[in-house]
Formats: sequence, C-alpha cells, structure tokens
Amino acid sequence: KRVSEVGVTRPEDPDVARAAALPVAVLADVTDRLGHRSQVLDHGVRPLGQRAALAGRAFTVAAVASDEILERPYDREIEAVDATPAGAVVVLATGGVREAAVWGELLTTRMLARGGVGAVTDGGVRDVAAIRELDVPVFAAAITPRDSMGRLLVVSHGEPVECAGVAVAPGDLVRGDDDGVIVVPAGLVPAVLAAAEEKVELERTVRREMEAGASATDLYERYGVL
Repeated sequence: KRVSEVGVTRPEDPDVARAAALPVAVLADVTDRLGHRSQVLDHGVRPLGQRAALAGRAFTVAAVASDEILERPYDREIEAVDATPAGAVVVLATGGVREAAVWGELLTTRMLARGGVGAVTDGGVRDVAAIRELDVPVFAAAITPRDSMGRLLVVSHGEPVECAGVAVAPGDLVRGDDDGVIVVPAGLVPAVLAAAEEKVELERTVRREMEAGASATDLYERYGVL
C-alpha cells in the first residue's frame, strides 16, 4: 500500500475533484482569457516520475538561501511537513535556489502519512528512486544529492509565497500533469472550472468532427477552439 492509503481520511473537495479531470493546458487557456496570465509555473518544474497527475489545495512553505550551519537546521522544515493538511499539495518556494535538495523521501513519506497528495518546488529534490517507489506526484526544478544544510533554510509555512514565478497563497488550487503545473487563486476557482469544463466539451466536439473529416479552418471558425 501507499503510505497515503493507511489510516488517512481526506476532506471532500468537489472543486479539486473537478480540477483533477481537467487538463492543465485547458486551465491555462482559461486563466489567460480571464486576464490572469502568470499562473503557470516555470517550464523547468517537471514531474519526477510517471505519476504526474496532481490536484489539491496549496500548503505553502518558504525557504531562503543560507550558508549558516545551524545546530538544528531542519526544525522549521519538520514543523512544516508535520502541519501538512489532508488533501494538500506542499508548495515549497526556494526563490529558485536549485543547488540543494529541500525535499526527499522521508519528507514525502511524512506528507503522505498526513494525507498530503503531492509536492511542488522550484528548488531541488533527492531520493528520486525512493519517491518514485512511493507512487506520489512530485514536481521539481532540479534533482541533486546535496543536502540543504548550509545552503537553504526553511523559514515559514502557511504564508503566501512566490514559486517558479507564480504567486501562491494557502488554499489556492494546484493542478499538475505532464504539461506542467498551474495555480488557480482560490477566488477564481468557480469561474475557471466552469469555463474549463465548457472548453473541454467544445474540444470533444471538434475532435469528433475532425475525425469525421471536417477541416481545421472550418471548425475553428465555428467553435473558436484549437
């Protein structure tokens, strides 16, 4: 069994369930159309393994570059993972520091035991083979065996952050797939989901008509989707 299957009850979140059925590309089209054009994380943030399907509410963690060797360098990192809410995606912002791993197997294991559903970072991760064995979606900007001690320091959790160029607040909707990761601000979720579901239905119609021989030119004129 995956760790997350043992003794964990996740809260029902209909919006997360709806988002899980929608491609990131469609959500990105919709947020663009609504004037929110900076919701997709930098393209360097990629899934570690074959399990790329990710949907949940953001639980934010912030780390900063630090060369100080502390006696207890991991205290706030441990506090953060121990506070992970059920159903959450850990969003760990490092300011783009990729020289050290801020995430690994044991943090993933604890996150799953808390009921978390995945992690996203603009920094580095390690223990990649073990994380893949856990069958959990983790997205990162880099893979490195270097420890964070004397390189990065977690300073807070549950506060707004900027991760890979995107502002993320606790409770925002995070959706990841093979195309990348998007963050939908909590207040926009109802409008974005409704418009994205409508677009998916239009795309299905266009696909069927393309398969039946209709031209892309005619279909775009009629439906305005591509």
